[in-house]
Amino acid sequence: MPNVSVKVLLFATFRKKYGSKELIIECDGTIKGLINSVSNVLGREFYDDVYDEKRGMVRDDLIFAINGRNIKDLKGNIGLKDGDVVAIFPPLAGGLSPHTL
Repeated sequence: MPNVSVKVLLFATFRKKYGSKELIIECDGTIKGLINSVSNVLGREFYDDVYDEKRGMVRDDLIFAINGRNIKDLKGNIGLKDGDVVAIFPPLAGGLSPHTL
């Protein structure tokens, strides 16, 4: 598969943790290849934060969107193309605000 250039947007705690909100990444066009390429820039911890190695897929508790569509809603073999935009949102914490009690 030829290399593609993808824009990766990091949000919320990922943005703060990795000190970046946007990266342009060259990868092989696969989701795992993209995650590996981002990890080469940001460090191995990014891989562990985003990819579930045991299941061989992006962690379920993330929002991982390609061109605005959550990959959980996409069917089949998901490939990336030049110019795609990938947005990665960390797990969202919830709970009751002390003001609602």
